[in-house]
Amino acid sequence: MDGGRVSAGDGGWTPRQAPDQAEGSLALGRYPSPVFRAESLELDRGELWVKNDGVVNEVYGGNKVRKLERILSKAAARGATRVLTVGAAGSHHVLATALFARQLGLPAVAVLTPQPWTEHAEATLRASLRAGLEAHPARGISQVPLALARLRRRGDALIPVGGSSVCGVMGYHQAALELRAQIEAGELPAPDVIVAAVGSGGTAAGLLAGCVSTGLPCTVVGVSVATGRRVSRALVLWLARAAARRAGAGASWRRLSQSLRVEDGQLGPGYGYPTRSGAIATEVARRTGLVLDPTYTAKTFAGALRLLGSRELPEPPLDSSQLAEMTGHFKNAGPLRVLYWHTLSAVPLEAVARASSTMNSLPTTLSELLHTQ
Repeated sequence: MDGGRVSAGDGGWTPRQAPDQAEGSLALGRYPSPVFRAESLELDRGELWVKNDGVVNEVYGGNKVRKLERILSKAAARGATRVLTVGAAGSHHVLATALFARQLGLPAVAVLTPQPWTEHAEATLRASLRAGLEAHPARGISQVPLALARLRRRGDALIPVGGSSVCGVMGYHQAALELRAQIEAGELPAPDVIVAAVGSGGTAAGLLAGCVSTGLPCTVVGVSVATGRRVSRALVLWLARAAARRAGAGASWRRLSQSLRVEDGQLGPGYGYPTRSGAIATEVARRTGLVLDPTYTAKTFAGALRLLGSRELPEPPLDSSQLAEMTGHFKNAGPLRVLYWHTLSAVPLEAVARASSTMNSLPTTLSELLHTQ
């Protein structure tokens, strides 16, 4: 599978449903997602491990699957007749929502906002439309509330950006428990650091809440791809605290805060803009069998590489004090073990589009959302 690193050489991994799948939730994903060590890379400071959520669904994988299992299940249980959400023009969340809502017979409607054009963003938008998405453009974030108010009708299930409601975040709280089980089974050593993208914040928040709640002694480093450090950190902490409470765990704000770092050095000019480091990280990731996208995973993988002292990035390596501050890693002996949590679907967008209805060109009102850089 493209970008998934699943083959006979991976030990014959067979996806399976987690035994503790949340009661009543849809079985969209096949768990646990596989883990492997990126042994082909030259890293000065330690080991890079990968947990690949890109392969959890054969139609469309990635981190939205764990969230939408719970969100769409809740919507169906409440008798929703349609789902309404919001995202950038090339949003992975919007595409996943359209695809999986369709499996329940629910139409999907989304308010879309501008983002820089990339080939990947345009392909994602096309795939969303081919999946039956009813798209409504908004010229900016400020127009979104009014657009949602105009579109919302009785029977709608409103899904927030990225699926990052407390309900959705619980999918990644469960993922942290899944990781702990894999560690206990000897599939990988306990990581010192887990690196995950921070866009809407739900993935990092769920992992943070799950790690702290279960006593997994690692630091979650969120690589911001949408906003600066302060906003991203506050968002992740708020969602993590809410998820910990939902799980009935005693994770205090202080404990959560101590286990979280947010890195915004990979953000570049802003959300959706490709960066030089991201482009380099994309080429490095190919050696491990992973395919990255410029919006989320390229920047996140670059953040993981920098922690491990990769000499291929244009930024200077972190010194020992910067590394300690970013990771909480103060050990004098042994390698730094970094787990990069891969969140991009391994299914090529061309395959997603072929599985949907055909469409030759984008409507002008939507193509204008993808502005030149």
